[in-house]
Amino acid sequence: MSSSRFTSTLHQRDARTQLFDGYDVSRSSSPSLGNSSIGTPSGFRAATPNSRGQYSDSVMSGLESQNEHQMEGLTARVRLLKDITVKIGEEVRDSTKFMGNLENGFDSTRLRLKGTYNRMMRMAERSGVGWRVWAGFFCFVVLLFFWVWKF
Repeated sequence: MSSSRFTSTLHQRDARTQLFDGYDVSRSSSPSLGNSSIGTPSGFRAATPNSRGQYSDSVMSGLESQNEHQMEGLTARVRLLKDITVKIGEEVRDSTKFMGNLENGFDSTRLRLKGTYNRMMRMAERSGVGWRVWAGFFCFVVLLFFWVWKF
C-alpha cells in the first residue's frame, strides 16, 4: 500500500480562501441582510444620467471598465471553482480505484484462507486425529513460542 494515497491537499482551505478573498459582507446590497443603502464599492464611481436621461462617454467608459474589472474577478473565481471540481473528480476516481483494488485484495485473501482451511481439514481427516487435538497442538505451540519470547 502506497503512502501517496494520503498526500491529497484537497482538505486544505487555500482554494476556498482564494475564492472568497476579496469578499466583504459590508459591501453586499442584499435586502435580506437589512442593508437598504446600495452604495458603490470602493474605487468605483456612481453613474448618474443627465437631465435628459443620457450618460456621458466618460461615465459609459468608466462603467465599462468597472464591468470588465468585475468580469475578470468572476472569471478568475469560476476558473478556481472549475479547478476545485476537477481535483474533486480526480480524488473520487483515485478513491474508487483504490477501493476496487482493496476489494480485490480482500477477495483473493478470502479465497486463500478458505483453501488453506479446506486443506487443513482434509489433512486432519486423513490422519485420523480429531480437530480438537490439532487445535490443542496449535495452542501448545503458541504457548511455547510465547514462553520462549518472554523468558
